[in-house]
Amino acid sequence: MTSQDAILSSLAEYDRLLNPRPPPPRSDEMVFGRYSSLKISLPPLLNHPDAGAPLPCRESPAEFETIFNAHFSAQIHAFFNALHDLEVTSTAASQTPSTSIVNIQHPSHQQPSPPPPPPLELELTLSLLNQSFHPHLPCLHRAFHTYRLTILNPHTLPLLTRVTKLRILPNSDSDHTHDAINTRPISLATPIQLATGLPHLRELDCPWLGERLPVAFTSKALRIISRVWEGPWRDDRLLFARTVRGAMANGDLPISLGKVRFWFWRPVPHGDEMDQGGRMADLVGSSSSLVDDDEFGGMDPVSLGLRNLGSRLEELDVRALVTSDLFPSSSSSSSSSSPSGLVSDNYPLSSKWPHMRHLKVEFHPCSPDGKWYFCGPRGEDPETKGFVITREEHYPPGQENDEETHELMSDEEEKYAADAPDIYDLRSPDMFRLRPIPERVNPLLLAFASSLEPQRMPALRDAELFTWLTWRPSKERAKEYEGSDEVPPTECDNQVVMFRWGLKYEAPVVGEGDGKGKVTWQVGEDWRPEDRVMKAFENLVGGDGENMEWKAFEFVEEREEDPEDYI
Repeated sequence: MTSQDAILSSLAEYDRLLNPRPPPPRSDEMVFGRYSSLKISLPPLLNHPDAGAPLPCRESPAEFETIFNAHFSAQIHAFFNALHDLEVTSTAASQTPSTSIVNIQHPSHQQPSPPPPPPLELELTLSLLNQSFHPHLPCLHRAFHTYRLTILNPHTLPLLTRVTKLRILPNSDSDHTHDAINTRPISLATPIQLATGLPHLRELDCPWLGERLPVAFTSKALRIISRVWEGPWRDDRLLFARTVRGAMANGDLPISLGKVRFWFWRPVPHGDEMDQGGRMADLVGSSSSLVDDDEFGGMDPVSLGLRNLGSRLEELDVRALVTSDLFPSSSSSSSSSSPSGLVSDNYPLSSKWPHMRHLKVEFHPCSPDGKWYFCGPRGEDPETKGFVITREEHYPPGQENDEETHELMSDEEEKYAADAPDIYDLRSPDMFRLRPIPERVNPLLLAFASSLEPQRMPALRDAELFTWLTWRPSKERAKEYEGSDEVPPTECDNQVVMFRWGLKYEAPVVGEGDGKGKVTWQVGEDWRPEDRVMKAFENLVGGDGENMEWKAFEFVEEREEDPEDYI
């Protein structure tokens, strides 16, 4: 485990904070300067079946907590403590005439005269290295992690007054198509917990928070082994909302925080390889076997957490499974179910985002309640609602028989050996949902439009709401659509075709143009939102549709991704 002394010894001299310089080359070392980074390692798991000490097939909750979560948390605490010690050293040095190091003060506490030298800002980057095993795993159950790493006793972290930007990144050495393997995700609450210890934080950048979507592997055994366990998934989304609520209620969230990027999942460039005909979990609804089901009034906790967080921000970039509860508008379910603006007695909801200037929301085609926003070209919607999560079925090991799964995996590895060198590379998704379901999409669009009204977002400059849709049907479904013009054009059988679906609003700029703003739609030539949605957007642009543009779909084989987002 990396100790605080080891971290201190790896940090550069603190005076180098005074000398602006480009970021150092990224390496496994932790660097303290204007840019400081920590690559968090986890202890390797030793598996010696020949010596009579093979690893159990599954990781127990106790093993996770006492070994891996404790190890993760200790490194975070050691890193923050080391940085704090150097801040203290810098503060002491700043009291002598021989140094020009300045202790950062909150702007409201700065003396007007004489003006202090400009403080050098510090950017922190945290990334988590993949779990390693030696010499090999007896099966793949341990390669797909269920529990999320959390920071133990986050309230004891020291305050770091120089940090103005925090980035939390995935392992930069991993192939994004294999992110799920051996990657231990952090809790969705972790960025908020860390932010409460950074009183001058201005930017929080998290381009991948580790939410993992089900992958349609060809192997039935691999589908079982790689299962995204719905119980822990739901629990962590609840924890995110609770952490945001606590940070805001206690005044722990930095008032300087203005820009946030929260991308909850990382998309595969050629589609997320899901079985869109399978049933999804209801991550929002209640269950008789779980506690605190009414805490959020039947509303999506992640959407609520983001909604309240947005009331403080100038820029918000979100990629998440969300509902209309995200938007501070009278059209969302929150207003109809709770006129007082409360989900419960202790969860107030923001009704305005007074500082928001730039808003970008990529929503998943599936809502977190398990209902899809889109159906097939001919109205196919096999599963109309999500399944209820129970303690007995949806927490590991659930009702799985591990021995049967191992036998099935062995048979399938032999069966598919000629098709690919690695059974993990074989996928059989059925991605066919291209057409909006009006009763689900229109409320989302209406809540978005209502939230953009000047009384709710008076500083707004632009806002986007969009998703990516994919045509990658199963072989059976592809045959049904042979020669049909109901699907995107393809050059060969089963070619992946993707397109962006959504809209962008540009607010009027004082002194420029006609002062009416603009809405650009990209929803297809043969689909239009319902009248009340159209009216809401017409009211925004101050006309009868002349300030609305309708763009055709742009069909691509894969979506572009900027590698700089993840390094």
